[in-house]
Amino acid sequence: MQMHLSFSFWFVLLSFLLVSPLQGQSLSAAQKQHIHDLFKEWDSTHSPGGTIGVYQGGKLVFTEAYGMASLEFNVPNTEQTVYNIASVSKQVTAFSLVLLEQQGKLSLDDPVQKHLPEVPDFGEEISLRHLLHHTSGLRNFQNILAMAGWRPGDPMTNDDLLRYISRQQELNFSPGAEYLYCNTGFNLATAIVERITGQTFQDWTRDNIFLPLGMEDTGYREDMEVVYKNTATSYNGNSEDGFRQPLKFWTYLGNGNIYTTMDDLSRWMDNFRTHKVGGKMAIETLVTPGILNNGDTLDYALGIGVGEYRSLKRYSHGGSIGGYRSYLLYFPEEEIGVMILSNFSTAGPAGKAMAIADIVLADRLAPKVENEPETANREKPTSFTPGGDDLKALAGLYYSPELDTRYRLIADEGRMRVKHQRHEDFFLDPIVEDEWRGSAYFFRTVKVIQDKKGGVEGVRVSNGRVRNLWFEKIE
Repeated sequence: MQMHLSFSFWFVLLSFLLVSPLQGQSLSAAQKQHIHDLFKEWDSTHSPGGTIGVYQGGKLVFTEAYGMASLEFNVPNTEQTVYNIASVSKQVTAFSLVLLEQQGKLSLDDPVQKHLPEVPDFGEEISLRHLLHHTSGLRNFQNILAMAGWRPGDPMTNDDLLRYISRQQELNFSPGAEYLYCNTGFNLATAIVERITGQTFQDWTRDNIFLPLGMEDTGYREDMEVVYKNTATSYNGNSEDGFRQPLKFWTYLGNGNIYTTMDDLSRWMDNFRTHKVGGKMAIETLVTPGILNNGDTLDYALGIGVGEYRSLKRYSHGGSIGGYRSYLLYFPEEEIGVMILSNFSTAGPAGKAMAIADIVLADRLAPKVENEPETANREKPTSFTPGGDDLKALAGLYYSPELDTRYRLIADEGRMRVKHQRHEDFFLDPIVEDEWRGSAYFFRTVKVIQDKKGGVEGVRVSNGRVRNLWFEKIE
């Protein structure tokens, strides 16, 4: 009887493995076809594309490459092609600080100034944890540099950023009061790693994270003039309107700029399961959600999103730089993940990653819940028509001591023409009294601040990730 039960057990187990493709380290032909159907538009010799991967229990159970790595030289993407994963890199930066905390070399609750004294004292303590939760209140560096006159294609380095942060005079909000996505904190984190370890961030992450995980084709690239083999070119655009190469300017590290392959990225994902580097406690620290001052829990941990997808616990993050787009999606309780690496800006990897998850986890996901219709996000209607005196009062030269830059406002037929020595002219249009909207993304909302006599003292400019930056009227 015992032998019969044993035989039955193994027969049932074998049958289950044969009909449950993920457990058998493979996908069914039907699942593969469904996935291929999602990427039909990528599968062309006239379009960029990318590489996709499905991970389960320690292995890549499915990979496929689509489209071209180089349209100029007719080189296709392959499963070994290298891509920039942009902000998916943030979890590696955060993990670096977690590992250093384990070694007793820092605490995530340390104030930033303990390690970077050049960061100003804003009267409120910013912790390393704030940097990694996007709750620091610091201004986002790309937005700052654009306001200061930097143009698309201008190289930006971590040293440039540190110089500008050392001049910052105000915060967007009190540390821990809000979540506002901010790349600045992750760039500062790289400088902290370097100050503590005496190594470059590239070398330290290679020696302590990438090589121990077997990620031999992964690393940061700071010099855009160096020629690297087997790397996909990034493109903006689409098949209908054509493709163009964006200028390479991303010479900064920490918030992004990891180049990797599908195989190497799966090794990083596997560490969520094996805890090979850092141990279980490090991973738990990495994926613990942030908490705001008011007690609200974020759906973001240390450089990685956390939450649920159709009732399953998930970790995720997307990335975007130049024409590169990426997405990492991992379900820790199922030990199943999806990764998408692409080299064109209209790739839409997040939606495609979710669609793949729907295919490979169809029998485990809760039913989809239809989203409520989104309310249109309308601009404030213009209800103020400025008179000649209003325009005359606002016209003049404005200076930001924080950015050390000047803008001149000139009245131009009911609008304000804005001039800067490094930007093309753009316009401000009235919204309501003492508030204007800019046509340039880095100068989006302008609030006029009056002095005690009713004249214009200056303006405060916001652009989403920078709030209320002060410009004084100097003439």
